[in-house]
Amino acid sequence: MQVTEKHQLKINKTFSETDLLNGLYIVILHAKRTPPHIGLIVDKQYHSLTIKGHEINVSVEALIRNVSQRKIPSLFVKIKPHLTFSSLYLKEHFITTIAQFPKVAVNVATCLSPIKQFFEENYAVSSDNINYLFDLLPVLEDMELIEHSTSLFIDEEHFHLPLYNLAELNKGIDKANEEAAQIKKTNQQ
Repeated sequence: MQVTEKHQLKINKTFSETDLLNGLYIVILHAKRTPPHIGLIVDKQYHSLTIKGHEINVSVEALIRNVSQRKIPSLFVKIKPHLTFSSLYLKEHFITTIAQFPKVAVNVATCLSPIKQFFEENYAVSSDNINYLFDLLPVLEDMELIEHSTSLFIDEEHFHLPLYNLAELNKGIDKANEEAAQIKKTNQQ
């Protein structure tokens, strides 16, 4: 695939943990990995669907501490405030949306699945042609829903999103499952 303007994200704000305590953010962890992991910060807490299941109500402080200790390249994309719904409503709605998916698994769900549904139901973003993160962000940009982007452990003004296909996505899910199984096995010994 060719990298185009649509597959890049302009990092236009200096990182501030305090900023993450207000509003709705798409969080892109391991941003340089194929595929990256994504979740949302809503109402001061991070939520995502993982290979282990539901990661709900993680404080921003705990998330940033983990990112900082492990030096995880991460992006934070602030979504403009919703004109109708409060942050508390959006948080509860996203938690309910995540609960509809058991966990990230090949041919079942990805970490993008609940996020696509959330944006479709709350922001009228059609998910018909959104299969990957690099599909979602240009749509949000075109709809003028992105307020700004910031990063940690990424020193680029224009970050090129990793491009990947379904086979690479499934391979990434399988690799994450293998790593989790190995960690579990090591911890049991």
